[in-house]
Amino acid sequence: MPETSASSPDPAYGMISVKRHWRGNALVLCSAISFGFMPIFARLAYQNNVNVRELLLVRFVIAFLAMGVFLLVTGRHVIPARNQLLVLLVLGAVGYFAQSTLYFTSLLYIPVSVVALILYTYPPFVVAGSLVLGWEKMSLTLALCLTLALVGLGLVANPAGNIVLLGVLMALGASVTYTIYILVSTKVLRNVSGEVASFYVTGAAALTFLLSNSLTGGINISWSLQAWIWVLLISLSSSLAITTFFQGVRLIGPSRSSIISSIEPVTSIIAASVVFTESLSIYQSVGGLLIVLATLVTAFSKKTQKH
Repeated sequence: MPETSASSPDPAYGMISVKRHWRGNALVLCSAISFGFMPIFARLAYQNNVNVRELLLVRFVIAFLAMGVFLLVTGRHVIPARNQLLVLLVLGAVGYFAQSTLYFTSLLYIPVSVVALILYTYPPFVVAGSLVLGWEKMSLTLALCLTLALVGLGLVANPAGNIVLLGVLMALGASVTYTIYILVSTKVLRNVSGEVASFYVTGAAALTFLLSNSLTGGINISWSLQAWIWVLLISLSSSLAITTFFQGVRLIGPSRSSIISSIEPVTSIIAASVVFTESLSIYQSVGGLLIVLATLVTAFSKKTQKH
């Protein structure tokens, strides 16, 4: 969209920019909340004898089919350019395969709160990557929000007791993989809609999990009805979360999206306290407030300046 002259600003352009800003914030917030419920659904699925590999296979197959039906009904499907299509397929087959495997497996070893803390080391990684690549310029507000979010996450996680090293390494690996995924997808999404990107990413991830399961013992999805309910909820949440995040990143950039997404662990911990009757300590409550504050300040601040 062309910029207007400084001497004769166009009010309509300003209104469009504000609408774009708030729409991006809302989309990323929706994505974060959807992602926040997934570890809860996963733990409930694990309790019903669902293993990680088969859970992720069904998750991505259903998300892929749901997005395909949506694109078909709305007539929004387009085939990206060859280079963009290749990047999207790699994002799904390698990036999302690795990140989701590490993340969902780490939930077997360490508490949800600790996984959330380690995973959300990715916002400073994204900011650092964006600055190094020259995509974004750090502002005082962005630095303040990032600090609040990280301090809040540390208080919310409040890890205590013995921590399994394998789980920690898996969660950290998920964070690093997610950082790369965000930076690459941001570059690609300049000319690809969120719905189309989601379709190809989930399809590639589904195919990779299908091949992986076939080569490592086969596929057994003869689950109970209750198990299927939790798996379906994960799949639908995944489809919604991936699409809205893609759309939001296009509107407000990776650094701001990462900070707003910090509402995800708050969602997970609150949901866990209700579903699993876990009580929040005073430190976790204060941390949750700091994260919400960081999200609100980010939403009300001016859009991140770019070079």
